[in-house]
Amino acid sequence: MIDFRYHLVSLISVFLALAVGVVLGAGPLQNSLGTALNDQVTSLRADRNEIKTRLEQTEAAVNDRDAYIAAAAGAYLPGALTGRRVVLVVLPEAQGGDIDLVTSQLETAGATIVGRVSLTTVWADSSRETFRSTYSGQFAGYLSAPASNDTNAVLGQGLATALTTSGQNATALSDLLTASNTPLMTIDAAPTGPADCLVVIGPRTTVVPGTAPSPAPTGGTTPGAWNSALGGAASVSPTVVLGAADVSTDLVAQLRTSKTAVTTVDSVGQAAAAASVPLALASTIAGTRGAYGFDDGADAVMPQVPRTNP
Repeated sequence: MIDFRYHLVSLISVFLALAVGVVLGAGPLQNSLGTALNDQVTSLRADRNEIKTRLEQTEAAVNDRDAYIAAAAGAYLPGALTGRRVVLVVLPEAQGGDIDLVTSQLETAGATIVGRVSLTTVWADSSRETFRSTYSGQFAGYLSAPASNDTNAVLGQGLATALTTSGQNATALSDLLTASNTPLMTIDAAPTGPADCLVVIGPRTTVVPGTAPSPAPTGGTTPGAWNSALGGAASVSPTVVLGAADVSTDLVAQLRTSKTAVTTVDSVGQAAAAASVPLALASTIAGTRGAYGFDDGADAVMPQVPRTNP
């Protein structure tokens, strides 16, 4: 049988073990654990400082690259679009800084920005698909060759016709695009006359730390809505689309995957992309469509620089 002495010995053993633990924890083990923790903290601090230094170096390199591109563009862009009249077409979620940068480069190339419009989410909103299908019937009568089987292509043709022609048809189409409480288009700067060509500016890709890049919303979920609309516009007038192509759902990536007949420039927001837009537009006006940039589907990093006579 277990007697009182057994319990006493057990209790003494427990307290002795606790005492030894306290002594070791306050002595040699404490020093060992403290040293290990200090070493880990020091290592992490060094890693953090190294990453910070690399980030600063990368940012400096990017700034230097952008400064070089801006300086180079000032040398090779002038004259590329002399006498050309351009309307800017802004898609939902496009950033103001990107629009300003493209505007500056177009003007450096000699183009005149004759107007600016913004397209609304109605173009791609799946809940408005029936509305678009019905509404496009009113556009067809003002178009020379409407794309009868594609609602958004008809609307895109109407957009380009309204912005690049004059007369009653252009006025009627502009009225249709801006009519109702949920218009297809709003006017940011009223066109001063018909344009020769269009530059479309789309949204960037939004990168959330720790996750894969995801596209900024372009206004809806109807598959291929923007592809059809911009393809329709490009069938009427020389058109360049600047946007993102980092992930498959980005605007330019979708245009390239669907082989939409429109010139594209990816990497919106970068100085190289903005400088490529005037050259891409000049090439498109000359009859050559292309895909330019750094992402999948690009034919070349940038269009060829036009030769100048000595």
